[in-house]
Amino acid sequence: MNSEHPASSASAVRRPAEQGRLYWIDTVRIALTALVVAHHCALTYGNIPIWFYNEPSRDPSGSVLDILVVANQSYFMGLFFLISGYFVPASVDRKGPGGFARERLIRLGVPILVFMVVVRPVADYWSWRYSDSALPYLTHYMTTMDPGPTWFLEVLLIFSLLYAGCRRWVPVRRCARLSASDGRLPGMVAARTVTGLILIMGVLMALWRQIVPDGTYWPVVGLPTPAFLPQYALMFSAGVLAARRRWLERMPSSIATLGGGVSLVALLLLAPFALSPDPVVAGIAGGFAMAVLGVGISAVVLVAFRRFAPGRGPKRQFLSDNAFAVYVIHPAVLVVVALLLREVPAPAIVKFAALASLSLPACWGLAALLRRSRLVRRIA
Repeated sequence: MNSEHPASSASAVRRPAEQGRLYWIDTVRIALTALVVAHHCALTYGNIPIWFYNEPSRDPSGSVLDILVVANQSYFMGLFFLISGYFVPASVDRKGPGGFARERLIRLGVPILVFMVVVRPVADYWSWRYSDSALPYLTHYMTTMDPGPTWFLEVLLIFSLLYAGCRRWVPVRRCARLSASDGRLPGMVAARTVTGLILIMGVLMALWRQIVPDGTYWPVVGLPTPAFLPQYALMFSAGVLAARRRWLERMPSSIATLGGGVSLVALLLLAPFALSPDPVVAGIAGGFAMAVLGVGISAVVLVAFRRFAPGRGPKRQFLSDNAFAVYVIHPAVLVVVALLLREVPAPAIVKFAALASLSLPACWGLAALLRRSRLVRRIA
C-alpha cells in the first residue's frame, strides 16, 4: 500500500513514475484508514451488530450511523484494493515474482498473525464478557476466531500471490514495454474505461449476489462482506492494469463529474429495488448499485485528493508512516475507549462522535509508539 510516484498531479503528468512518490495517494490512504476507524465507531453504536463491542442504539440517530456504514461499504474497501493493486506491478518488476511473494507473505501475513494473537483477544474479550455465553473464554475465542478487519490483508495477500504467479508466465521485459505515457488521458477514453468497468462489475456483482447475498458472513476466513468480492477483485485488477500507463495520475478531472453523476443516478433509481423483499431483485439492483457507487465515488475521491492534497508536510508524513499499524491495532483501541464511555448517557451519534474523536488520535499515537521498535517498523 505504499506509493512510489510523483508528488502532485501536475508533476505526475510530466515526470516518469520512478522519480518520486504520489503523495496524494498516500493522503487517500490516510483518509481511508481514518474512515475505517470511523466505520467501526459507527458499528459500535448502530443497529448492525457485527463489531466486537456493540451498544445498540436506543434513539433514531442510530439509523444515521447505519446509513454511514452502508455508504462507506459501497466503495471504501474497493478503493483500498484499487490503490494497492496500482503499486503491485512495479514492485514485482523490482523484486521478481518470487521475491515479491516472499515480501508479501511477511508484510501482510505477519500483521494478520499479530492481530489474531495479540489484538483480537483484547478486542474480543469484551464481547464475551458482556454476552450470555456459558463457554469459557478460551473456548469462545477458538470457536469465533477470524482475522477481523485484517480480512483485507488476507484477501490482498491472495490477490498479490495470484498476480505474482501469473507474472511467472509473462516475462518482465514484455510487461515493461507497456511504458508509462505522459499527458492527460483523453476524456472519452477515460469515460469509456470507467463505464466499461462499471458494466462488467455490475453484471458480475448481480450474478454473484444470487449465490452470496448481501449480509452473508464467511466464518473462519472471516470475510464480513463476501458479497463484495467481485468489486474487490475487479478494483485490484483495475489498479494493476492502470499502473503501466499511470492512469491515476493522468485521468482527467471530468471523471469525478462522471463518477458523481452516475452514483447519484444509481442511488435514485436502484436503491428502492435493492431493498426489495425479492432476493433476486435485491441481488441484481444491489449488485449494480454497489458497482456504480464503488467505481463512481472512488473516481470522485481520487480526483479530489489529487487536486487538493498534492503535497506532504510533516503531519501528513507522520499520519502516512503510521497508517498501516493503525489499521491493524485499531479494534483493541476502539473497544477500550468505548468501555470508558459505556456509562455516559448520550444519543448514539453523540457517542459515535466522542468515540471517533478520542480513538483516532489514540490509534495514531499508539501506532507511533509501537513503530519505535525496529522490528515493528520493518513490517508496519
